[in-house]
Amino acid sequence: MISVHMKLNEILRVRHSFAHGFSIPAYSWTQSPNGRVRLTSKALSDVGAFFDHLVRVTDNGMKQHIEQTYSIRLAW
Repeated sequence: MISVHMKLNEILRVRHSFAHGFSIPAYSWTQSPNGRVRLTSKALSDVGAFFDHLVRVTDNGMKQHIEQTYSIRLAW
C-alpha cells in the first residue's frame, strides 16, 4: 500500500506535468493494463476521493487540537 505522502507526491507530479505540457509520469494509477500512460475518469475520481479524505481527517485533527488546547467546543 502506498503511503499518503507518496500518493500526494505522485498526484502533484502528474498535475505539474499536465499543467506544463510534459509527459504524464507512469504510476500504477496512470497506466492502462497494456502500459499506456493516461488519465482516466476513474483515476480522477480516485484523486478526488483522496483529497476529500485528506481534508476530512485534517479538519477533524485540527478540531480536536483546538478543542483540547483551548478547552472549547467547536460546532464544525
